Amino acid sequence: MSDSEQGAQRLSMKRKAGFAIGDYACNLYWQSISLFLMYYYTDVVGLPATTAGLIYMIASIFDGAIDPVMGAVADRTRTRWGRYRPWILIGAIPLGFSFAALYWKPALDGLGLIAVVLATHLVFRVAYTAVSIPYSSLTARITTSSDERNGLAGFRMFFATLAGLTISFLTQPMVALFGGGDQARGFFYAACTIALVSTSILPLVFLATREPVLASDDQPMPGMRDYWRSIRVNRAFWLVMVAITSAALCSTVIGKSVLYYFKYFVGDEGSARYALSVKSAAGLLIIPSWVYVTKLTGKRGAWFTATGWALVGLAVFALTDIRDVVGASLMFLFLHVAILGLNMTYWSMLPDTVEYGEWRSGVRAESFIFGFGIFFQKVALGMAAGLLGVMLDLAGYVPNQPQTPETLEGIKLIITVFPTIGLIMAAVAMWLHPLRRGEHERISRELAERRLAMAHADD
Repeated sequence: MSDSEQGAQRLSMKRKAGFAIGDYACNLYWQSISLFLMYYYTDVVGLPATTAGLIYMIASIFDGAIDPVMGAVADRTRTRWGRYRPWILIGAIPLGFSFAALYWKPALDGLGLIAVVLATHLVFRVAYTAVSIPYSSLTARITTSSDERNGLAGFRMFFATLAGLTISFLTQPMVALFGGGDQARGFFYAACTIALVSTSILPLVFLATREPVLASDDQPMPGMRDYWRSIRVNRAFWLVMVAITSAALCSTVIGKSVLYYFKYFVGDEGSARYALSVKSAAGLLIIPSWVYVTKLTGKRGAWFTATGWALVGLAVFALTDIRDVVGASLMFLFLHVAILGLNMTYWSMLPDTVEYGEWRSGVRAESFIFGFGIFFQKVALGMAAGLLGVMLDLAGYVPNQPQTPETLEGIKLIITVFPTIGLIMAAVAMWLHPLRRGEHERISRELAERRLAMAHADD
């Protein structure tokens, strides 16, 4: 079997599951900071919404900035276990400790409190990047088949959704159990528990995953100038970045609004647990449906389908006044269906841009592309979180107090208007994307022919 054939071979269910369970470990962390950290900052630590949003934004932008650097480091790593797998193993324990520190409330106030909260967030982002970038880069390494990547993305989204269900359903009970009325203590010990589970899983991913040797590995190691040249001419990559950056406005604002909506619109903060759990559990059934839609319509078609679904949901949300637990849960579930479709399609399309960049530039830069791609995603998530905090303050939001009708109206506008703008911008970018259906397969065949010709020339 040739190197290119080996890289494109079908993956067994065992291999897919062994790799994709890493998304459960990583998303225990990611879902927690996505769903609860902003609320923890404002309603537990007591930070103003703007300050909380800016801390989240600064940390996300910093995280994104170091992603391409980590990608380049991982690409240049050479060990007997491969380029990327060792990072998953050695980074597991530091990542667990940094996550626990993220939910530690120091006995400080004012600038001292802000400085410590920001510092612990930055440390966590470094530790998370050291694991997540190599892990994500393995998607382009373990198979070069676009169809296999689509299935692998489904597996990853399944485990990510399972992690979301775990965090949604168990976080508030753990906080109550460990805190005994002290939410700060409860969140800290809940974070310690989550870290123990995740840390025990990541070594299993290391053991279950293999890195095939590709023909391109024998080529001289590209320098940073080569990496930038590969990125610069990679039109497919840039349009995917515009799409996911714009779509992040939708997912971030909606995701971080759930707790606030149930607390201040529905008047039942505890019921948010069930709403979050229902939408996460439903995701386990929704993801296979998106895999089928992608096979039926192609990846761009799946993106447009998810966008249309989300726009319909936001329009209904804007025109109705939902104040009951069931109605709010169903609305957020409806929107979650679209968000899952967008996320799955993104993670299915990003690996394809690796071959497109290699085809255009002659340089294969897997981890650098993933690092740069996640950079844009995290910057967008951070900007959206920062914007959410500022807009909450402008709307007159006061933590742990009944909100005025004007404030509630402002919050609802935030939830509906900003995601709509992001979705429309993302759809335009995806319309211009060059990897139409079948194009990636053609490019992969041409790359295989190039490598074969180069091998014969060397002989």
